[in-house]
Amino acid sequence: MTSTKLSTTPIMYRWAAATVFLIGAALYALTAGAAGWMFNMTPLFVGLVAISAGIASGTTRLIAVGLTLAGWGAAVLAVRNRPLPDNREAPAFLIGAARGLLAADWLTDRRGERLTGSIIAIVAGGAAFYAIYDLGVLDRWWIWTVALTGWAATEAFRNRGQASS
Repeated sequence: MTSTKLSTTPIMYRWAAATVFLIGAALYALTAGAAGWMFNMTPLFVGLVAISAGIASGTTRLIAVGLTLAGWGAAVLAVRNRPLPDNREAPAFLIGAARGLLAADWLTDRRGERLTGSIIAIVAGGAAFYAIYDLGVLDRWWIWTVALTGWAATEAFRNRGQASS
């Protein structure tokens, strides 16, 4: 198996992830903030942005995280838009996250990579989902716009100092 090192990757790929996350943050601000999207769209939206960033930059790690979030986010939408008994939400969310994690595992296993980012996404997403009932600020669109912008900055920081090709 051959691997392309970041330092030999064209500059457009090295900054692609950060750019996609910034575009995602702007789109989230417009749709969730200005247009009043429902908050339940957040996990799926962030997952799709991460998948797009991973594809644009050729980064398996981002695609894996995106698959995990999108699996969970699709379950959130399915549960919230088709009422289930209260005692069925948690299992549906777990199944959705597990489906996304299985897809991420398949992708990363084929490339010999780890699922650390996907696991962190599940823990962080679950913690935010749990805390939203006590910390109402987590239900605000601007928090998630800032989070996506922070993710863009993190991706840019990861690629700093790389020589352009």
